[in-house]
Amino acid sequence: MLARLSQRRSSPGGAGALTPLPFLLGLMMMMMMMMMMMMMTTTATAVSQSEESEEILEDDEDASTEILEPMSSDLSQVSPLSSWLIFRRNSNKGDNRRTKGSRRTSKHGLPGPPGPPGPQGPPGPPAPLLPQQQELIQELQLKLRDTAAGVCLLCDRPPRVSTSFLRRLSQAIAVPRRSLLELQLFSQPSDAMQNLQRGQSFNASTGRYTATISGFYQLTASLLIESGDRIQVRLRDSVRAAICIESLCQSNLSVESVMGVAAAGGTFSILLTGTLYLQAGEYVSVFVDNATGSSISVLQDSLFSGILLGV
Repeated sequence: MLARLSQRRSSPGGAGALTPLPFLLGLMMMMMMMMMMMMMTTTATAVSQSEESEEILEDDEDASTEILEPMSSDLSQVSPLSSWLIFRRNSNKGDNRRTKGSRRTSKHGLPGPPGPPGPQGPPGPPAPLLPQQQELIQELQLKLRDTAAGVCLLCDRPPRVSTSFLRRLSQAIAVPRRSLLELQLFSQPSDAMQNLQRGQSFNASTGRYTATISGFYQLTASLLIESGDRIQVRLRDSVRAAICIESLCQSNLSVESVMGVAAAGGTFSILLTGTLYLQAGEYVSVFVDNATGSSISVLQDSLFSGILLGV
């Protein structure tokens, strides 16, 4: 085609058939630009969706610079490769520029470990008892009444004293020398002492109290003793008093006290107090052992008392 154009140009007599060479070059440039625009349109979407295009652009910029440097000297030489590199270099500028997402971490940093637990709140109101719980409590109270002989340990009122006694000697009792005597003949309780009586287990004529319930008893005896003057006094002269079980002061456990006697004689007191465990049916009584060389007298104001502490 160029040969034909050169022949037409060389023929001097052509009637307007000569076409200048710059015009053909411009037409070729326009066709190449249109092809590049079509290529730019088809590849714009792929470039915007791929993050790897940015790395390719950076790698290709150096190559495009090397290729475009000789083109700056001769603008007449335009190739599709150089046009494509120009397009890719400028496709991520201006309105088409893509912004990278922020990869910065939070200014507060990573979350720390959980803190210590807070203080415990106030306790709530007690829950009401269920019907089953109330039945169990009532059943337990009935069993306790049976085992304690009517003494309710869980009732609102204080437990009732089931048995007690307080008696006084009705008359003075003489105890011969070198002898052991059981105190008898106690008087009936007066009106003032009637409130201290529980039960009818004390025998006033024998001076014995018989336990109706097995348990622990607090027993007390307060004796007033009178002795006369003595000519001869020995170191072993004494008066011993004891509260004995079943009249067996030597074999069974007892509460006792020993008091020495002066030569001048006179009145003195012996106090006995202690706790004994009695089986139901056992009895207790007071004994006086006169180990002196003369007789003594247990006066009328002497007392004997006892009370059931528990089972």
